[in-house]
Amino acid sequence: MESVPCPVCCTFFIPRNKSQSFCPKPGCQRARKALWQKQKITSDPDYKEGQRLSQKKWLQNNPDYWKKYRRRNPEKTDRNRSLQKIRNMKKQHPPEPSKIIGIAKMDARKPLLQNLSGQYWLVPTIAKMDAVKIFITSIPVNSP
Repeated sequence: MESVPCPVCCTFFIPRNKSQSFCPKPGCQRARKALWQKQKITSDPDYKEGQRLSQKKWLQNNPDYWKKYRRRNPEKTDRNRSLQKIRNMKKQHPPEPSKIIGIAKMDARKPLLQNLSGQYWLVPTIAKMDAVKIFITSIPVNSP
């Protein structure tokens, strides 16, 4: 059988049968199961109800789980609180369509910051992504 790429990790592997599309790595198998479960919940109302009842029963047996989790993970708790504040503000004060800017303003930079050239780290405080190192070079504008 010919090797195929795994849709999760993109490494090539030889499948055991024609229907296998995910490699046997544990992370890829977790992703496969999560995808299957998402599709099953969407297509099967009985399965969805069974999952809901199972979660409800588990929560009844572990009533203070979330309190303990927040105590063990204060950084995640703080992040979630700050994200929730942003979500609440968006619900209360949705932006007017005329105020939404789709492109960058060319004159938004303050004139005091003339020399921005250098290396910077873009560190997201809200989005789930890694920090990115970028290099900025300022381009002089010819004045008339």
